[in-house]
Parts: sequence; structure tokens; C-alpha cells
Amino acid sequence: MSSPKEINEAVRLTELYQLDILDTEKEEYFEALVDLGLSAFNCAFCFIAFVDSDRLWFKAKRGFEVKEVPRDLSICSHTIQHDQPHVINDCLEHPVFKTNPLVLGSPWIRAYLGIPIRSVNSNNIGTFCLLDNTARTWTKSEVSVAIALAKLVEHSLVERALKAKESNELNSKQQHNYNNQGLGSWKNTDHGGLIELSPSMEKWLNLSQTRVVQASWFHNLPIDEDREMVEKARLKRDGNAFVYRVRLPSGDIVRFEEQVYDSGNAGDTRLFGLVKKISEPALEALHQEVSNDSDSLSRMEPHLDLKKFPKSFLRETVKGRLALDHQGLITGLASAGDEEFTKIKLKESFIDLLYGEDQETFSKILNQCLKSNLPSEAWVRLNFQDENSTWLRMELCPKKGFTAFKKPSVIANFTAMINKSSSVQKSIFDESLLNLTGTLAKVGGWYYHLESGSLKTTEMLREVLGYNKDSLNSIFHLSSILSRLSGRNIAVLFIECINNRKPASLEFEALGQHEKKKWFRMMIRPSISDEGVPMGLYGSIVDISETRRVEQSLEKNLLTYNLIVDNLTDGLVEIDSSLNVSFVNRNAKSLLQKDKELFVHAMPLNELIPDLDKNQFASLLETVNQVGFSKSVEQFVGFIKRWISLRVFKSGTGYTILIKDITKRKNQSSDLYMLNSAIEQIREVIMVTNDIRNTKDPFGLLYVNSAFETFVGQGRDKWLGRNPYHLIHGRIPTRHYRQLLVGFLSHQKILVKTEYEINPDNKVPCDILISPFLDTARNAPCFLIVFRVFEN
Repeated sequence: MSSPKEINEAVRLTELYQLDILDTEKEEYFEALVDLGLSAFNCAFCFIAFVDSDRLWFKAKRGFEVKEVPRDLSICSHTIQHDQPHVINDCLEHPVFKTNPLVLGSPWIRAYLGIPIRSVNSNNIGTFCLLDNTARTWTKSEVSVAIALAKLVEHSLVERALKAKESNELNSKQQHNYNNQGLGSWKNTDHGGLIELSPSMEKWLNLSQTRVVQASWFHNLPIDEDREMVEKARLKRDGNAFVYRVRLPSGDIVRFEEQVYDSGNAGDTRLFGLVKKISEPALEALHQEVSNDSDSLSRMEPHLDLKKFPKSFLRETVKGRLALDHQGLITGLASAGDEEFTKIKLKESFIDLLYGEDQETFSKILNQCLKSNLPSEAWVRLNFQDENSTWLRMELCPKKGFTAFKKPSVIANFTAMINKSSSVQKSIFDESLLNLTGTLAKVGGWYYHLESGSLKTTEMLREVLGYNKDSLNSIFHLSSILSRLSGRNIAVLFIECINNRKPASLEFEALGQHEKKKWFRMMIRPSISDEGVPMGLYGSIVDISETRRVEQSLEKNLLTYNLIVDNLTDGLVEIDSSLNVSFVNRNAKSLLQKDKELFVHAMPLNELIPDLDKNQFASLLETVNQVGFSKSVEQFVGFIKRWISLRVFKSGTGYTILIKDITKRKNQSSDLYMLNSAIEQIREVIMVTNDIRNTKDPFGLLYVNSAFETFVGQGRDKWLGRNPYHLIHGRIPTRHYRQLLVGFLSHQKILVKTEYEINPDNKVPCDILISPFLDTARNAPCFLIVFRVFEN
């Protein structure tokens, strides 16, 4: 009979597999959360992981490259056994994890904060984790914020399950209409003769793999009646929206809404156009629905008949306006572009058309709007039978001019967020998510939804920029504020971000109050749908003035800083972004044998270190640009005949390179050379490794004898320097493997009688001896491993 523990594990794994999240590609939502965690907690590692039957798989990670680790080595496998946060301030002092290979070796975990991620049925299926290389005390506020981030992961898993179910129910017609939603853009080249189009514009104009077109052809696209108006509007380049019609090669006419900007730089003739395709899928759906009902029914006229039936109007209209009285009754309807309202004689209750759980919420917001006489916003769902849930974003504006003899009323502008995007958009617009971003590290956040034109800002953003909520209510106002601060046309940056589907960042300085200089860092990222269509922009801005002042202070104390570095490393080199050397300390000059008088500060790095592997170093800098630092890379320098280790850190606008002389470690032990001839005559498999406990060098084989090749079936040169873990783990019983691991970590001599699996069909009895010894040539502890195999 299975134990309760085994049954619970089976249920937990079943629910994890049903999510279909293991071994999936990167997803923007999870990547944003780990970025947020890494910057907010200023730690070395942050990841979201799920615990499989035999592994810990990372859905999103920062600070390391591996995709998974064995479950029995992960601390997270213990975290999911409890419902409370798992807090470890120093793993070296923890009774269970102080001997863990991930603590004693790479990635050198010291501090650990893990929050269990719970499924819909309250099973712990994964963790949200923060790790550091140094011991630290996790505060209560940090634990609370980590719990909040884990809750966001859990929320996304619920949304994931609902989204999968919803996508299966969508028919192809709905998918087609959804794909037509979105934003396109264009820009002219420097000489003005060509126009570069975004993918959306290509699709709308029925082009195939044609990103660049002739400017004359593009400017002649508007129909004759609209062409002059379009030319004048584009010349104004003021960002004001205008609408025009284009006749496609098929003969169909489409309507575009466009805004045009310039770069804001003197002498730059480039223009940037932001384009929205105005489609009316609701009319096609209406005609199809009516024709399927009965042949005897007359065809509805959308501009007249829809206003007679408020429920149908709401069902079929993507954007529109309606008038509500103080009780929530619909008193008038107007389409999106109409100024006049059509009065409704048989007044339907708008509140009765909503889902039950949204009715009370909307009633409260309506009463609050009428009482305060201020605009309000509401998100509600329409309750239509046999229809997918439709979210409406409602902007309630009190109607002015009422008296004591006339009851108050409101004008409600609405935008429908249909089907697949509904739950996603609702969560994105949830201000609690943005405000959480604002709380962490004092980062101001904002989100702009392209379809509805809604701009959400956090309190922290308004505090950083010095504006209140009412005065910061449009993307144009935000762009104007940021343009004044940065001295750049931020509207162009927004368009480029949408057009390229890539994030953008910018650091700039500005004058604050009392002419005090301030520095800001701004980051922008597009929100992309599953079909690759931009849905919105979200961004953040943070005041980095204090950080910059600290950097300036450090630069003033550069001499003291260099003295400290000289004592901690064997050399330091600073380079700029073009890989030109800007500084070399005296230790590095001595190590690299560069004469002080002959040194030129602007010399290229490959002249200072001629043997530098350019490809390897370029890959190293990519890692540094992402996480701020790199792992150690070993390099042999021929002209000085020495091995050095390089580690690179991000430093201002360039990089700092720390150099260590590792020639002694790279030389083979003299003891091993003396014993070599004798060992080669022994039939047993002989291996020598470094000590996993007392070295920061990668754990690996230092020596293997000839018998190893016969036993393993591979050349021994291929295994030198590699971790011998795969030679033992999984090939001997688990209990024997643990005995050997204890011997390694406790530095004790141990003999284990066991069976070794040469291949799945062949297991042979053997003795495995592990014995510690001291390599006197390097004064380094090592281990001798002997396999004695008995033939059957």
C-alpha cells in the first residue's frame, strides 16, 4: 500500500504536469518578475522554478545559465515540504545544507529565501527564490515582498489554465478579428526616398516580406479625397491623430488612424508614424448572426436599429458611448464618433446586463462618481448567454449642468476587451500590480494600453516626476514630461520600441528643485500578444541620483580604492565600451611586464594581452551586460608564459577586469608525476581529484591512469578537468553513493563494497576506495579514488 506521503507527491506531480509548463520557452511575465526581484533585493540570483520528480527546472532565472539541477541537491525540494517561507541567512551554518555541493561549490550559495508556489488545489509545485553569495539577514519586509511576488506567479498559473481552456473554445473567426487588433508604424530613411514599415503595416497593405518601400508609392496610398489632408497632417508632425482611407490592390478600402512625429533633433529629417487600423468586425458578426436566425427577418441597419436595442448595441460595438441616469438606466446611445445621443424610450438597466459579482462594484463606482462629481473608471463584464465573457472598460464622466429639479446622470465611454485578451488585460490594468512595482526599490511604473488609450501610473511614478494623477492621464502628457527631462523626443522612442518589438532603456540627467542635478534611468518594454501583435507599453523610471553621487564619490577616492584592489588581486585593468584600456594598476603592469613609461592609456586591450581569445571575451561581455559580472575565465598568456584568470565587472560606461595569477594551480602536482610510472602498472582504475570542500576552483579530475580508458571506454584526456559526478551517480546504489559523498565532504577515508553499472545490462561487483591526501607541490588537499573491479 502506498504511504500518504507517496500519494500526496503523485497528486502534486499530476497537477504540475497538467499545467504543461515544464520545458517551455521563456515568457515575458515570468522574466519581468525575476528582473524585478533581482533589482529590488540587490542579490546575486533570482529564479522561478518547478520541482519535478527528479529535478528542479527553472522557468525564469537570473545570475546563472543552467536549466535544471538534480532534485536531491536543491534546497527548494525542502522548501515545498512546508507552506511557510524558507529563510536561511547563512547556509554554512545550517545543519542540513552546510555540506550541500551547491553551497560548498559553484554557485556558492550563502543566503537563501524561498517562497513555495501553490497550485489551484493548494499543492506546492514550485518556488520563487532569491539567493546571494554572501551571508545576509532577510528582513520581514523583504520576506513580505517576496511572498507578494510568489502570489503573482500563482495568479499567472490560474490565468494560464483559464487561457488554455479559453483558447480551445475560440473559433477561427474570432481569432481573425483579434489578429486585426494592434498597432503599426512607419519611418522614412535619412534621405527620405524610402519608407520602412512595421510587420503589422506589411500585413495590412498585403505585402510579403517587404519591409522597405518607395516613399512616393507610400504617400500615394490614401485615396484622392484624403491625400491632400494626409500630406498636410504629416507635415505638421505634431502627434495629433488624423483618419484617412486607403484602397488596397484587392479594391477594398480600409481606414487608418495615424499620428506623426519627428525625432526632435536639429537637422534630422526623419519622420515616425504611429498607425492604427480601424476595423469593424462587429458589423460582419451582426450580419452573420441575423442571417442565420431566419430568412423572414429583415436585415438590421447598424446605424439605426442598434440604437433601438441597447443590449445588442453593447454586444456588437467595440467602442461606444452611452448615457446613464442616477439609477444606472440607459437613457441614450451614441457610436464612437457621434456627438448626438439617440434617446431610449424603453430604458434598460445597464446594471442588470452585468455579471452578478460585478453589479455591486459598478453601483458603488457610479454612486461615488455622482457624489464626487469627478470622472471615474470601472471594469465590468457583460452577462450574455452562450457568449464568452466580454470585459468593458468604462470611463464615467458626470454630466454637467444638472439642477436640484433634474436628477444627475453620467456619460459613459466604453471599450470592449473581447475574449482571449479579457482576463490578461484585466490583470495588467490592476493597479495593485503596478503599485507593487512602485514599492520595490522606489521604481515608478506605468502601463499604456494601445487599443483603449488608457494610461495607468503608480504613485511612485507621480512622486518621481512631481505630478498628480489628474494631470498625468495621457501617453502624450507623459511623453512631453519625459522629453523635457531627457532632452530627447520620447514619443519617437515609444514608436521604435513598438516597431522593433524590443525593450529600450535610457539614462539621463536633469535639473531638479533648487537647480540640484538629478539622474534618472528609464526602461520601456512592449507587451506582445501570442500572435506577435503589440498590445501596449509598460515602463519604469527610477531616480538614480544617489547612486551617481556615490559613483562620483568613489571616483574621487580612486587612489584609496586602487590600494585596496592591489592587495586583493594580482592585477586590475579598466577598459571603456570600445575595449580600449583606460587604466592599469601597478600589479597588472608587473604581471603583464608592461613598462610604466611605455604604457599608453588609449591602447587596445588586445595589445595589452595579445593572446586574448576575442570570441570568448565577447561572449563574456554579453553576460556582463545582462547581470553585471562574469564568471572566471582562464587564459594562457604566451609572452609571459603564465596562466591568468580573468573576471569582468560592469563599471560606469566601461568594464573592470580583475586578474589572478593561477600558474601554480595549472601546473600538475610533482607527486603525481613521481607516482605516474608505478600507477600505470596497476590494473585498478586510479583517479585523483581536487578537494571539493577547500577550493574555489572547479571540481574535477586532476589525473586518471590507463586502466580508466578500458573501464570507461573513453579517452582519459577527455575527462581531465571534468567533474567525476557522472562516473558514479546513477551507476551505484543510492545508499553507497551517499556514503561516498559523506567521505568527500567530511574529508575521511572510506571503502564501499558495491555494484557498478557498466551499462544497463552489465553490473559488476567492485570496491571503491576514497582517501584524502596532501599535494605537497601545491600545498593543496586532494582525493585518491580507486576502483577495484571483480570479474564475474
